[in-house]
Amino acid sequence: MVVLAVVGGIGSGKSVVSRMLEIMGVPVYDCDSRAKELMVKDSTIIKELKRMFGEECYDAGGELDRKYLASRIFVDERNTKRVNALVHPAVKNDFCVWVQQQSVPVVAVETALLYESGMEDVVDRVLVVWTDAETAITRTMKRSGMTRTQVLNRMMKQMTVDDLLLLSDYSIYNGGNNAILPDVVTLLDELGGLS
Repeated sequence: MVVLAVVGGIGSGKSVVSRMLEIMGVPVYDCDSRAKELMVKDSTIIKELKRMFGEECYDAGGELDRKYLASRIFVDERNTKRVNALVHPAVKNDFCVWVQQQSVPVVAVETALLYESGMEDVVDRVLVVWTDAETAITRTMKRSGMTRTQVLNRMMKQMTVDDLLLLSDYSIYNGGNNAILPDVVTLLDELGGLS
């Protein structure tokens, strides 16, 4: 089995590529979605977040108050590091368990933080999906409602496209006007995921 990481910065289009892989029969583990699930299901994470930031992290129904948590995390870089040190290992462990349950030639993991989370040692190949900065900003603003400044702040906290390209085995440019499906098919064929 080949474990492929699909990486890219905010607004790069990595989710589009991941959806294409899923349609072609490749199971995809979405780190962002899974992290959100673990933050409301994993008792250790819940306990630690409450210890760090107070009971207000969760409402009476046990749902995570994301706005409250974001207001605590993004004001202090140390808080971001503390939360990442708590959540990243849990996601990595959950992913490794998930991989063991798969029985296909290729599986993928979609993540914006492969190297920052320490997951690079549990994947075999890395695909970076990338686009120009202006396209990434416009896409993110459109889908999330974030301001340009908020998007730029997020981008500044992520690895640069140049660094990701240097560390990747494959790359797909997703500028919006070019067809990327042929690139995804070629990649999957190279990995042995097409029969």
